[in-house]
Amino acid sequence: MGRLLDVLGNETRRRILLMLTKRPYFVSELSQELGVGQKAVLEHLRILEEAGLIEGRIEKIPRGRPRKYYSIKKGFRLEVLLTQHAFGTEVYEPKVPRETREYRHARELIKAQEPIEVKMVELSEFLEEIERRIDEYLRMKAELEEVRLLIESYMNNLMTRLAKESDEEFERVLRELESKLPKELLEEIKRVRRGL
Repeated sequence: MGRLLDVLGNETRRRILLMLTKRPYFVSELSQELGVGQKAVLEHLRILEEAGLIEGRIEKIPRGRPRKYYSIKKGFRLEVLLTQHAFGTEVYEPKVPRETREYRHARELIKAQEPIEVKMVELSEFLEEIERRIDEYLRMKAELEEVRLLIESYMNNLMTRLAKESDEEFERVLRELESKLPKELLEEIKRVRRGL
């Protein structure tokens, strides 16, 4: 995760990724549009390729040397959570969609043999419904994360007090909870214990 954040921390690399979301580019095109030398662009592309974010493919052109085009290799969504009590990151990678009711409905709308204006209206209405549902799920996720942070913070404070009062009791409770606690919380409790 740290490596990914370092790679994305560079403005030129972010600009390259943004351009590649539009279409594949070759080095001299990127260099010209970015106003950055080709050598520097090649280095940025190497870093992005090593991170698994882009890929290059060589294409023959009718006249001249073959060109290496770069495009996005895989999509992902990166979330950074920063609060008074926690810092963390999560990466979500899109997978092949399951054959859900929504997926089947989208496929039916796409394959429908209707006039384009009718098809576009139906697709945009369904897209609006999907967006509304995503917003609802994200709101619920945020609310649940707040509850999770409250509980984790309380448990951490409670275990810290217990560690100050009795090593034996702390170890006993920790052994009981070890298989039930999320790994990150368990590590945080152990870190606090070592710091006492």
